[in-house]
Amino acid sequence: MPRAATAAAIAVAVTLLLAVPLAAAAEQVQAGTTGAAQVMVTNVTVSPEVFMPGDSGTITVEVVNNGAQSVAIRRATLYDEKIRVASLPYETTMYLGAGNRMRFTFTVRASVPEGIYYPVFSLDFRDAGYLRYPVKLRVQDQPLALAVLSKPDVFEGEKREKVEILVGNPRDNTLSGITVTPTGEGIDATPSQAFVGSLAPDQSQKVTFLVTPRSSATLEFRADYYNGINPHTEAIRVPVTVGRSKLRAEPVISNVRVERSGTTYTLTGDVTNAGLEPANAVIVTVGEGAVPRDPYRQYVVGTLQPDDFAGFEVTFSAAGNETRVPVVVTHKDTDGNTYTTVFPVDLPAAGSRAEGEGPGQGFPYLVAGVIAASAAVVCGAVWYSWRRR
Repeated sequence: MPRAATAAAIAVAVTLLLAVPLAAAAEQVQAGTTGAAQVMVTNVTVSPEVFMPGDSGTITVEVVNNGAQSVAIRRATLYDEKIRVASLPYETTMYLGAGNRMRFTFTVRASVPEGIYYPVFSLDFRDAGYLRYPVKLRVQDQPLALAVLSKPDVFEGEKREKVEILVGNPRDNTLSGITVTPTGEGIDATPSQAFVGSLAPDQSQKVTFLVTPRSSATLEFRADYYNGINPHTEAIRVPVTVGRSKLRAEPVISNVRVERSGTTYTLTGDVTNAGLEPANAVIVTVGEGAVPRDPYRQYVVGTLQPDDFAGFEVTFSAAGNETRVPVVVTHKDTDGNTYTTVFPVDLPAAGSRAEGEGPGQGFPYLVAGVIAASAAVVCGAVWYSWRRR
């Protein structure tokens, strides 16, 4: 065989040998491109749904292969200039079978101001190009809201008063694990902590505490809650001023009369509750300077509702030089605290039979004088008529 013919045959053989793998590679690339085109993002989950500045959370991207053949994935990652991705990318080659789904989860931290951001999910295929998908991530700088619904203007020392707090969620996502804790120096509160739980967007819940202050102080209500996995705290402060309550019961005595019999005095009158709260266990007696005597050393009135009144009677003795004695009225509030009110009452002078206070004072002597004068006039008229005869 001539040398030229031999060379031509060798060239043809080499060409044939190279053409076969190149064609196979081309077919593989074509198949990979076709398969990659069938991969798409079907679902994205962002937790928490809405971030707060500084919050950490996760973004999970789900992809599905709608093609008829497996697709080789070389790399999956998430990137953004402002949102920091804390987790590593998926660097290992993996295969997504026909009709199968695969999820990729990334940990992110939103140390950014309030706004909307779009970190990009990227899926690089081994035999084809890549898939890019922007993920919407919202950051809202709106904390849990606290407000005081009701509280006394003035707190009575050592007395429990009701304070109502409203907890509201102004955010666009649910907040969870909400608890409210009252704290303050010299202040006892019941319950010591209130559990609210979860609050959906635009929902609120009222929380009631019974607060007992021992002195004026600042009462703080601290709300702890979670946005996703991130703990947060919000607080509201309430000034507590201890003094005389405007609503407390106010026993007042009236229509007082004092009668003396020997060394014993009998004091009668009415006691009225002029306050806005019930007066419980009302007792009337006399104080220093007088000695209670039977049968009414103390007079138990019982409970007086606001604007209610009841009569009482107390018997006692006093030294001869005493001209005034204290009438002591005690009552209790709903917590069992005892309150004492003292009213000074004048005693009738020695030799007087009875003396009281108010418009009726001295009335028996006036009547007796009128009767005596009338009798004198009648007797005079009879005597004059008898003399004329």
